[in-house]
Amino acid sequence: MLTALKNRYFSLRIKIIVLFLSLLLPLILAGSTIYQYGYSTIRREITDSSSAQLALYAGFLSDEITRIQLSCYRLASNTDINYLINAYPVMTDYERSQYILRTAQLLSTLQNSSQFLESAAIYIPSLNKTISVNDSEPGILFSDYFSRQGQPDAVNSRLFFEQNQLCLYTQSPVRFLSEDEEELFLLKVTFSGGSLSELLRNYTSFPGSRTVLSSAEGSLCLASGPAAFEESSAKMVTTSTGVENTGLILTSYVPTRQIFGEIRNYRLFWVAYITLSVLVISLFSLALQHLINRPVKYLLCAIHEIEAGRYRLTDTPITSNDEFRILYQSFHKMAHSLDNLIHQVYEQKILTQRAELKQLQSQINPHFLYNSFFNIYRLAKDEDCENIVLFSKYLGNYYQYITRNAASEVPLSAEYEHAVNYCSIQKFRFDGRLEIRLAPLPETFRSLRVPRMIIQPLLENAFEHGLSQVPSPCLRLDILQEGNALIICVENNGPGLSKEMFEELRGRLEASDGTLETTALINIHRRLRMTYGKDAGLCLSQDNGCGLTVKIHIPLPPRET
Repeated sequence: MLTALKNRYFSLRIKIIVLFLSLLLPLILAGSTIYQYGYSTIRREITDSSSAQLALYAGFLSDEITRIQLSCYRLASNTDINYLINAYPVMTDYERSQYILRTAQLLSTLQNSSQFLESAAIYIPSLNKTISVNDSEPGILFSDYFSRQGQPDAVNSRLFFEQNQLCLYTQSPVRFLSEDEEELFLLKVTFSGGSLSELLRNYTSFPGSRTVLSSAEGSLCLASGPAAFEESSAKMVTTSTGVENTGLILTSYVPTRQIFGEIRNYRLFWVAYITLSVLVISLFSLALQHLINRPVKYLLCAIHEIEAGRYRLTDTPITSNDEFRILYQSFHKMAHSLDNLIHQVYEQKILTQRAELKQLQSQINPHFLYNSFFNIYRLAKDEDCENIVLFSKYLGNYYQYITRNAASEVPLSAEYEHAVNYCSIQKFRFDGRLEIRLAPLPETFRSLRVPRMIIQPLLENAFEHGLSQVPSPCLRLDILQEGNALIICVENNGPGLSKEMFEELRGRLEASDGTLETTALINIHRRLRMTYGKDAGLCLSQDNGCGLTVKIHIPLPPRET
């Protein structure tokens, strides 16, 4: 499945589509970038314009509050009001009523000086008396001020936010730095929430938009109208600015669709453009399927047939008169030529390989048979019946294995057991002087198919040429994995080869071909190369001219994922 996915991913059609997209996508990205840049630029300019307009409104509101505050300062310094408060205990009733009336008129003038003022009143702590325009406000109107005195709600210490109303307090005498003097009276003006809301409605220019006047901590919140929907950053363009010297914040909420509605219509053109591009790519892919991908698929199927060993291809399935038809016909002829060459050359090599195997067996059998009969003679002479039985069993298994020519490849477990059987026979020959170290065969490699007779000839070569003249002969067989190769190592402690003979033998292995004399080592090396390729074969080594190590390299097949 992984191979099929790779073939599909790297197919010619996919490559052409990727090339087409690589040319089309830069145009789409460039257009999208221009659109986003224009959209963000217009949004920024509109937002900056809205901020400037809102700052103008905030400046007007700040100037109006400052003007009212200055009027309050002037009223707090009025001589009639101060005379009323100081001389009230010694005044006649008539004088008191006249001065109270004058004070009410002054409050009325102050109240009418601005459309944003709702009421004005004076509270005299020493008399516990409140004077207003209509002389009807109770003294409790000032209780909030005294309960929260010293904790103003705004930057301006004389502005308070009470019950969602904006109130301005002025003491007499007017205090700027010192707060230790006892106040003669307290002037309070209350701003009209309705007038401020009406002013905010005049600031609102877009349908569905809203302007809000609020304090930083939320104790005051006046709006031009109710919220029509959730005022989130995704749906609204929000602009805020502070009203100088008041602690108030003026915020404008304008629906995004009101400002950018027409601009967003251009997105429909981009969606249509991208949809058209996808449609063109789809039609282009279908055209490739018919013109290019289908003939290439036929060629790939033909190549897979060759890989599977089926060289007899069917007739040409391509009916179009183009280059693909010529290419397939040429490939068809090449497949037939390969089929003829394989039958003539490869089968001839197989026959040669089998002949070399039989030649190797003929080289091994006479000398080994002579030694075996001699060992049986010696055991019989010593009347060692138990070892005669055991030796005969080993010898029978040995000849049964080497004379079985039905298969050129066997499981590694069978080849390993034959090597163990051969070593057991050799122990009788050396009469207890031989030390053999056979590493166990890993379970992973027991079923691995290998050529027959590749281990036992190496063992015999070690016995005949390396261990026959050693007082304490030692032979070692190891089977292990190094990287992606199986290593079968045969090592002996014999006298080794001279440097000249060792280099000559290595050279003969590297240059082994049909013209050289076939020995056991060269025969095994050639068979491994013919079976597994140039990465397989024998490798010789020795340490300081002592002993000889022969390693068989067999590449392991890749694991399935």
